[in-house]
Amino acid sequence: MPDNHQEIAQIRLLHYLEEGVLAGVGVLLLFLGYESSGPITAIFSIGIGVFLLYISFEIYKFKWHDGQGKGKEIHSVDVDDEAEEEIERELYSENVDVEQHHEVVVQKRVEKKRPVISPQNFVERTPSLPMTTVEPKSEFHNLLGKVLAAAKDVCFAHSAVFFWVNADSHHLIVEAKVTDSDNFVAERKLPIGNDVVSQIGLYGKPQVINDISSDTERDVLCYYKSLQEVRSFIGVPVFYVNDMAAEIPIGVLAVDSKAQDEFGEETFSILGHFAKLISAMLASSTEKYDLLIDTKLVKAAKRLKTALGLKPTLPVIVNSLMEEVEKLIEWDALALVLFEESQQQWTIASARTKGAESFVAPKQVVDFNNSIVGTSLRTNVVQSIDLGKNSGIVFHEGDSSLPLLRKGWLTTVPITSNGKCFGTITVVNASGPAIDPKDVDAIQLLLAPSASALEVIELNAIITDHVVIDELTGTLTKKNFLLRLSDELSRATDRGEDLSLVLVSLSNIAELEKHYGESGRDAALKNVGTQLRASVRQYDIVARFNEATFALILTDTIASDAYLWAEKVRGAIAATIIAADKKSFSVSVTIGISGAASRMQSEELIKNATYVLDQAMRAGGNIVRVF
Repeated sequence: MPDNHQEIAQIRLLHYLEEGVLAGVGVLLLFLGYESSGPITAIFSIGIGVFLLYISFEIYKFKWHDGQGKGKEIHSVDVDDEAEEEIERELYSENVDVEQHHEVVVQKRVEKKRPVISPQNFVERTPSLPMTTVEPKSEFHNLLGKVLAAAKDVCFAHSAVFFWVNADSHHLIVEAKVTDSDNFVAERKLPIGNDVVSQIGLYGKPQVINDISSDTERDVLCYYKSLQEVRSFIGVPVFYVNDMAAEIPIGVLAVDSKAQDEFGEETFSILGHFAKLISAMLASSTEKYDLLIDTKLVKAAKRLKTALGLKPTLPVIVNSLMEEVEKLIEWDALALVLFEESQQQWTIASARTKGAESFVAPKQVVDFNNSIVGTSLRTNVVQSIDLGKNSGIVFHEGDSSLPLLRKGWLTTVPITSNGKCFGTITVVNASGPAIDPKDVDAIQLLLAPSASALEVIELNAIITDHVVIDELTGTLTKKNFLLRLSDELSRATDRGEDLSLVLVSLSNIAELEKHYGESGRDAALKNVGTQLRASVRQYDIVARFNEATFALILTDTIASDAYLWAEKVRGAIAATIIAADKKSFSVSVTIGISGAASRMQSEELIKNATYVLDQAMRAGGNIVRVF
């Protein structure tokens, strides 16, 4: 093709004209900003000038490369063979005049090589994460850091800081900061005092100081450990969603500088926009957090309902409830308090911590009358306590030495159903403020099904106390068995007769239920109960002692005779085929026997029989042992 250097040079000149114009305007704005006496005019002129220079440089850079991005000019009209063929095809289809051929070729070559400036060049490429991956509180903190960085740059500041205002605890809390100082305070919580940030936080009025002397700096500014030679300060209050009706703001945006007389009315306007942005971010984060909590709560309630099932047991309620509360809120330690029937006292049913610090232990008794948890149990009201200021008892008298109960906040939430308290969940936040009221509401909603389950267990226990015969097995209930055992021991002592206590336990009841379900377990218990009642005399006593164990009183029977009887029963039970839900299986039993001595108490006799039963179970089961 013909080579026309003059035309190529003209094309190159036109092609560079756009970035040249941008660069020229940028330089002009920089000069105007430097010469301007107004701070705002200077800031925006210099800022826009730098921006135009940057854009012109980026356009120029796109037009140069060396195959590896290091400087070879790409504005040459040379293109690859495939592009050249495409140009020839376009010229042929357009019937371009021969005299104009070269000019059009050069123009199309340039168009093929012209880079495209995309809006993506001016967007920060931050990966989008699902709501369940990034917590709204962390997201707000990260965005707040970027806002502070922008405020610091715009105001040419030494530090830009955002403080929360906690009116209840009378503290300022450092949420985020961008600073050039190496001596910023390490503490997050600062007491509200007479410094300028505290005054803004207390009264909600913006403040500017343009002449801070070295003598007064430490009194005016509360957030440096040592003298920084800061000369100017400006701070504005931040209200929740521009709620100016509130007497006390939720936060303070503070900016300082080492230059004297640095800030003025125009800076108030700039920081006002940043304060509104922070307020809007907070509103958005709050809505997102509420939605996240609602989503977590629905999932937690569904899992808890599934875990509790139709016939919840106390261990299942305790473990399921603790696991769901763990997932729902932020915590450093958790404790569940329930009423222990055997001790007739409130005790710690479960306790968990995240760290290695000591905390209360399960089975410890709670001081019902004098402790904070006891107050929640008695009044059925949520208790929220600043542990740093607390001098009272939390659970019991011995917990005052525990590190986790000497700092942070403690919140105890009662477990309530129909106006009755069945226990409490206690949450300790050792490194932060009390849990949010919305978190308390979420916990209360989660506790509702657990309270209902505890109420069902209590009602079943009351009914069982008044029932004589176990419905499933047709044997006596444990309560009535214990009454009969005491009577029979007294009779045997008075008459000088022998008596043997026999405990019969199904082997591997959990495995049986795992393979054959509840119907298989119930069928096995019913079958064993029937065989035991059929094998004793009319005046002997058979009872269901606990979930998988039966107890028998063999009157006027020595332990050796009871052993012979037990061996026959054990063999008969093992040889029996049990049918349930179209499945058949057999079960084995392990038996422990203890003979009664004269004037022996029922507790001692049960203890002896239980001991040999446990020994027989450890030996492999399906055997008979005598104490």
